[in-house]
Amino acid sequence: MSASCAFHLGITFDQNYLDQFYALTTSIFVSNPNKPIAIHAIATGIQPADKAKIEEHVQAHNSTISFYQIDESLISQFVLGSKWTVAVYYRLFFAFLVPESVEYLLYIDSDTLVVGDLSLFTQIDLGTCPVAAVYDNWVKTQPLLGITEEGQYFNSGVLYMHMKEWRRQRISEQALQYLQQYPERIKYVDQCALNAVLRNNWKKIDSRFNTLHSYVPEMLPRQEFETYLADKVILHFTLHRPWAMLCQNRFRYLYHRYLQQSPSNRKELYTDFALNKVPSLLRIRLRELYIDNPALGRQWRRLKAKLR
Repeated sequence: MSASCAFHLGITFDQNYLDQFYALTTSIFVSNPNKPIAIHAIATGIQPADKAKIEEHVQAHNSTISFYQIDESLISQFVLGSKWTVAVYYRLFFAFLVPESVEYLLYIDSDTLVVGDLSLFTQIDLGTCPVAAVYDNWVKTQPLLGITEEGQYFNSGVLYMHMKEWRRQRISEQALQYLQQYPERIKYVDQCALNAVLRNNWKKIDSRFNTLHSYVPEMLPRQEFETYLADKVILHFTLHRPWAMLCQNRFRYLYHRYLQQSPSNRKELYTDFALNKVPSLLRIRLRELYIDNPALGRQWRRLKAKLR
């Protein structure tokens, strides 16, 4: 496979996210058949046997994977909080690790699925912008960073990076420096640092390229899923992870479908199963049943009215 004709993809993960990596890469290959992908992976704690299995999985789809290591002491002092590990900062290091021959790199979080044609990214004209990204309509603004207008704060889970401009403008260096100088301003780890240094210097693209949970219509019935997904490229499981028992993202079934198709040995339905969550799980499923079958809801309301 020629590196020049491959689509370059950046992914970061550790040993705790092997299932997610397998589901994601399987979704990439299923949605982009016969398209060679060059995966650049910053991965830590991966055992040699797992690494060999991953390489076999990728090569079976006419694609390649390059593994990179970073010194975690470089980022151990940055703000984390209870929800994140140091892996969230890995994406800041692609500019130092990926060969300079790579002109464009699509970075995607490991809690995403690719459901469309990745070559659509190549039609984006970045000009001199270092990156294209999607507005985060859940966070909306970050006054601590000087971002007070809605539409100006992007989600860093999907970044189409113009590597030459990214390096020329020293975006990674600026972000790392910002993290060191202003830890009190950091609420959403690397995302805040990138938004701070890229303010008014990023290209806003359509949400279909990074469909956050907050973009999905709350009352979308199952019978409309296929139509809704028709023009989407990447689904991003923000807020509700499909491997969590109380996930409310209706597209969680896609994660489990791709995971079942993957070479993963584990294929866990839930990573946090607990009996005390069962009542909440039932309430979620009943609500979804109502959304998918509004006629049932009308019948239930009529029955309650008669019983009063």
